[in-house]
Amino acid sequence: MKKWGKGEYWGVSSDYDPEWLLTEKQKKLRDDLIELCRVKIRPNAVYCDKEYVFPRESLNAMAELGLLGLLVPKELGGLGENHKFAAVIVETIARYGCPSTAMVYVMHLGACSVLLFRHHNNPKIKDLLSRVNKERLVGTEAYSDPATGGHFWFPMSSKVKTVDKDKVKLLKYGSWATSAGHADWYAVQTLSPDFAGNYSDLSCFLIFKDEIRANTDDWSALGMHGNMSGPLVIEGIFNLDRMIGPPGDGQCSNDECVDPFFLLLTSAAWVGISLACIDVAKKHVTRKAHADMGMRVCDYPTIQDYFGEAMCDTNSSRGLVYMVADALDRVTNNSDWSLHEDLTFTARKNYLHWLWQVKFSSAKVVTNVADKMLHTCGGTGYKTDLGIERLLRDGKAGWVMGPSNEVLRQFVGKTVLENMDVIDYWEQRPNHRTLHHEIKKMSLADKKQLAKELMEELEQEEAGTELKHPFQDTDFENPFNTCPPAVNDKVIKTADGKSHSPALTPDTWRPLTLKSTVSVSDKMASFVFALPNDTDHTGCLPGQYVAAKSVINGKEHVRYFSPVSPPDEFGVIELVLRFENQGIMSQHFKALKPGDKVEFQGPCGGFEYLPNQLQELTLLASGGGITPGMQLIRSILKDPTDKTKITLLYYSENYSEILYREELDKYRNKDSRLQVVYTLGEVPEEWEGEEGFIDTQMINNYVTKPNGINHKIVMCGGPAMVLSALYSFRSLGYPSECMFVYGQFGTEQVKTVYGKTVKLSSHRCDNVV
Repeated sequence: MKKWGKGEYWGVSSDYDPEWLLTEKQKKLRDDLIELCRVKIRPNAVYCDKEYVFPRESLNAMAELGLLGLLVPKELGGLGENHKFAAVIVETIARYGCPSTAMVYVMHLGACSVLLFRHHNNPKIKDLLSRVNKERLVGTEAYSDPATGGHFWFPMSSKVKTVDKDKVKLLKYGSWATSAGHADWYAVQTLSPDFAGNYSDLSCFLIFKDEIRANTDDWSALGMHGNMSGPLVIEGIFNLDRMIGPPGDGQCSNDECVDPFFLLLTSAAWVGISLACIDVAKKHVTRKAHADMGMRVCDYPTIQDYFGEAMCDTNSSRGLVYMVADALDRVTNNSDWSLHEDLTFTARKNYLHWLWQVKFSSAKVVTNVADKMLHTCGGTGYKTDLGIERLLRDGKAGWVMGPSNEVLRQFVGKTVLENMDVIDYWEQRPNHRTLHHEIKKMSLADKKQLAKELMEELEQEEAGTELKHPFQDTDFENPFNTCPPAVNDKVIKTADGKSHSPALTPDTWRPLTLKSTVSVSDKMASFVFALPNDTDHTGCLPGQYVAAKSVINGKEHVRYFSPVSPPDEFGVIELVLRFENQGIMSQHFKALKPGDKVEFQGPCGGFEYLPNQLQELTLLASGGGITPGMQLIRSILKDPTDKTKITLLYYSENYSEILYREELDKYRNKDSRLQVVYTLGEVPEEWEGEEGFIDTQMINNYVTKPNGINHKIVMCGGPAMVLSALYSFRSLGYPSECMFVYGQFGTEQVKTVYGKTVKLSSHRCDNVV
């Protein structure tokens, strides 16, 4: 009998559980976990789902059973368990407890595997592994990228620079990280130092909670509410003992640890949700009776058919999970991590094509089973208190979680039809069949033009023409820089006879006093700091940004800001900050009161605008990316002698989130130099603006065509917007050298679209290198 407290479990009996897979010791731990699910994790699941709460209490309780150290070798204080039992534990949590907790735990075990893979000669990693369980230190993985999302982990938004023989400078943007801001430590994948344009050259790093910026307050989703997924940013200088394995080891770590454990254990979670749906539905249909028919719901043959099909499909998927887990156990001597002291030992990666099938199958089955069990429960199934509704929502995550089922299905199909070598994760090999097919469609003139472009690119590549941009791509924060940032160090004299001196310099920190804070939206605020004298100007040019520094708990923290105030708004500098629930500087700013001080220096980089050097300036912004644009608009329109025409294309999710709308409308209504185009994701009734993402048609309608004028296109927004817009601009014939993108990955984004040897923009209006 499967126990549930003092009685018998009300779901499917142990007759349908593969008990033969487990030792007696493992059965005991599994049963202890089921009891923990009954008294702690399952009751907590409803609360975590309803309130979007991270399941820390459940994880802490699991640590009492030693489960945070499940994969950690016994000599480091862990349980030293294998792949099969890890899958059993994940399935158990998802089935009897909480799917969100199961997913958080999957990411923790995956992160542990990354550390274990290369822990042997790293005392810092060994120390963390020895403390994971006893100090309840939950880990997670940060591998996703905002340029590719969950489709596949292509690291376009990361980079690492060697500082000296002991340190590296690291920057990583992640689009989706389970437990973002809530985990105690992170296994992070980035490009390697000096990666030389090869996106398969990857490295991994160990990062701690106080070294990340994350915001999961915005986490809103169909299901998996408690796993608190969200974007994160990691930036700073780190000792090389934080590197997990040697430089360039990231691809090997992907194939041997990240993919195998993620695919196997998420599949176990989807199986657990399928079983949970069957359990809940069984409880309902065996208790619910129809008085008019004298039958329970479970007595109807149709309902029995549904349950039979659901159990057959679930156990088929479940059997594949444990079959592949057994294969991994066999080739690793039950997950013996000492085998990896040999850096060439990579036995798990030979089973990746099996793991693709495991994930695809389990994610497909959970969707079908949840639907079927909802049908068996009739109208009661729609009530949230039964529990099917939450399980159905959680199970939907299986299909879309990266690598998505669309990607995996294609991987399997291609390898079935050709061979394993056909998979090109990192876009290293051209598809000659497709190339030849497309060229056949071209006219003679099109072929001549393509040949000309290819020959020019070839000549540039052979000659190393990129070197004509000696500073670009070498400045870590400012990839478009062709020389150090310009500084406005002049004393400005105004008509009233006053002299205005620069307040900031790029090499000295200067404390400034907060004057006021004003809410810009429910998640953003404006901070106005007083310059030392009310006659001072900032010392920056419009478009440049500054650095802010605070010492918090004895450690220096630095953030970069694009001011929204014009540089010659004497006596003050205004910044806008989006608050993050995990980010030391963000929380520090949120707590600032008028009179508090923060240190500043600048200018530090960014676009350098000078009056009348451009005939046209096009600004593309999304969401909070409007801040650099606001500074440029305010500066230009403040000067009646500046003849530069401005076009702003501004995307916002909805009308209420358009920042500075009243000010922008006021400007465009009274000044013909400014054209403002709003476009919304969700439009209100009687909306007369544009709808949808900034696309090719919108750009064609509002942006002046390439005609030889001095025209700069400046973008500030997420990589999805930037890359989409760049493809549109290229298709419309706009040259690459007029594209300036705010952010540390702007040149990579331009090269992705235009080609790696393409001519890049300068940070200056005149484009001088």
